[in-house]
Amino acid sequence: MAHTTDIAVYQKLIEIADELDEMSAQGASLVGDVALETASRNVRGMATVIYKHIMAEADPRLDS
Repeated sequence: MAHTTDIAVYQKLIEIADELDEMSAQGASLVGDVALETASRNVRGMATVIYKHIMAEADPRLDS
């Protein structure tokens, strides 16, 4: 299995969240829009965790 870096994971999650936001902006149904917005928030939350992990490796005092 190929090695993937944390920054690559973070970047891909942000890319996915941006794509979900674009899909939502294109006028999905109300239910579809809510699903896309919820998925985007969840993916951005995962990206935030990865980002905090990356920053904590740079400065261990940030690890919480």
